[in-house]
Amino acid sequence: MDRYTKGFVVASVIYLALAAGLGLWMGVGDAPAWARFGHVHFNLLGFMAMMVYGVGYFVLPRFNARELRWPQWVGLHFWVSNVGLVGMVAAYPGSPSAAFGLFSGLSLLGILLFAVNIAATLLAPEEAGETAEATAAPSEAPAAPGSDAGIGLDTRVGEILERWPQAAEVFVEHGFQGLADPAHREQVKSLPITVAMACQRHGVDVDELLGALRRVAAGSGTAPKVGPNDVIGDVLARYPGTEAVFRTYYGTGCFSCPGQKTETIRQSAMIHNVDVDRLLQDLNRAA
Repeated sequence: MDRYTKGFVVASVIYLALAAGLGLWMGVGDAPAWARFGHVHFNLLGFMAMMVYGVGYFVLPRFNARELRWPQWVGLHFWVSNVGLVGMVAAYPGSPSAAFGLFSGLSLLGILLFAVNIAATLLAPEEAGETAEATAAPSEAPAAPGSDAGIGLDTRVGEILERWPQAAEVFVEHGFQGLADPAHREQVKSLPITVAMACQRHGVDVDELLGALRRVAAGSGTAPKVGPNDVIGDVLARYPGTEAVFRTYYGTGCFSCPGQKTETIRQSAMIHNVDVDRLLQDLNRAA
């Protein structure tokens, strides 16, 4: 979990404790009217909503093998929702008032930020790259030993990253620092960016990069046996040696989970917050 996703969960249990304290106060003493309002809203907009936000941001995109549509909104949502809730409770004794209306509006804005972001993430149509991958054969056909598989100026960067995950290190060494981020690599894989286009945009010597990429491809001997869209159960059945790799990354619970019959390598990596390229490298070594 990142900072703000985890922050929502922590805030949730804090609000639960505050709501319980106010509930106890109302039960044993003559609590003011705002205590009931605070008790209800700390439970609803604090405990319940914040827990849904934190878990939802982490789980829903991963279970659908998608990146969150606007990750930069999460931090804004965190502060807007917390300021709005605390402000509402603090301003309640003087309501109706401009302050109470302002903080109520912030709480509503927080709900809308979450709803729009999650809806856009889950309802977004599959990109052409994703559809092509899903309908392709589970893994690439073997390449001849020592072959560079025709890597040239017009080869897509995404295709290279899919077939030779270790090529990501070559790109990073040649100035493509963004590809050190697994999330960015996943986005690039579905884009129609060729080697020539990438080198021109970043001012990289294309001949030097092509030479390094071809050496990596030739050194791999064969194209990967295990691809990102292979189902975990199928991989285990075809290559029993990969069991140790899955056990290392996912633990023993992976083998009793019914999801292995339907989850792809990419989906499982996102669910477990694992670098899919590194996982594929280890799986192909073991296959």
